[in-house]
Amino acid sequence: MRKRRFIYHVMKTQKEIQYLVWRPTTATKFTGLFLPYGKLNITADKPQSPLGHWLAQLTVPKSWFSHFYIVGFAFALESCIEIALLLLWQPTKNFSKAGGPILTLVRTLDTAQGSTHIEPEFCVLALVLMTMHLGRRVYESLCVERPSRNARMHISHYATGLGFYGAMVVATWIEGAANLGLWNSDTTTVMAWKKAFAAPTILVRTTLAVALFAYASNHQHTCHHILASLREKRSGYQIPRGDWFESVVVPHYLADILIYFALCILHGFGNWTLLCGLVWTIVNLSITADETEAWYKTTFDDRYKKAFPKGRWIILPWVY
Repeated sequence: MRKRRFIYHVMKTQKEIQYLVWRPTTATKFTGLFLPYGKLNITADKPQSPLGHWLAQLTVPKSWFSHFYIVGFAFALESCIEIALLLLWQPTKNFSKAGGPILTLVRTLDTAQGSTHIEPEFCVLALVLMTMHLGRRVYESLCVERPSRNARMHISHYATGLGFYGAMVVATWIEGAANLGLWNSDTTTVMAWKKAFAAPTILVRTTLAVALFAYASNHQHTCHHILASLREKRSGYQIPRGDWFESVVVPHYLADILIYFALCILHGFGNWTLLCGLVWTIVNLSITADETEAWYKTTFDDRYKKAFPKGRWIILPWVY
């Protein structure tokens, strides 16, 4: 019940944020202050009050985006190690009473109630996929992407990003933690995994989730290379072309949404924590995508219209 109440408050807060952001009387006060970053600050509404101006100065370099993925990747690797030890050594060494810092913290602050409806094999697979995703994003942010040295983002955006990826790592396994044997040493943690994966519906679900994850990851990687190639030309801002950019304004954001959607498929849409993360991702990236579309139109004007005479979907094809 405690998890359910927590998820309820998260979703309620999310709705309040959406209402706050989209209200006509408050949109210019908050979206222009906290949400835009990098080049989007050029066209974003500027705060009007002295307090707003002061708050707007609390920024960090946009290149610090890489910290999100570095911290998240380190957190994911530590989770993999601790859960692997829990699964492999628990039957003989009662590892459930020990553990590393992550499992110890969860065991101390949480209970087994509400952590039994996700099978352990899907917890492990989701964690592995999330680790692969964050590892790729670390590589891209350090070796592929070319953020402007002058680009900035608000410190609140930075703090939220640091917390979000750590939370999503935990979300991949927290609702099946009891099945992993986190609280009870006398558990059937080492289950008949082959039997679980052999069930036709589960096999289809797993195959679909992994295929969508790989598909979205590949296109996101391609789109990041396209954006980075524009920086290498050093001829000012350009309109990205190729791959999903031909039909979507921010295809790398679309890929991000599909990756979290794939994880939700893997858990049969029964993981409320991941579902909240998916909703959060859709709402926040959609707002930024809308700002990006406005920036393209303002910056390139007729060139943009000629490049895409039929227009493009902003972020979600056939939806938005």
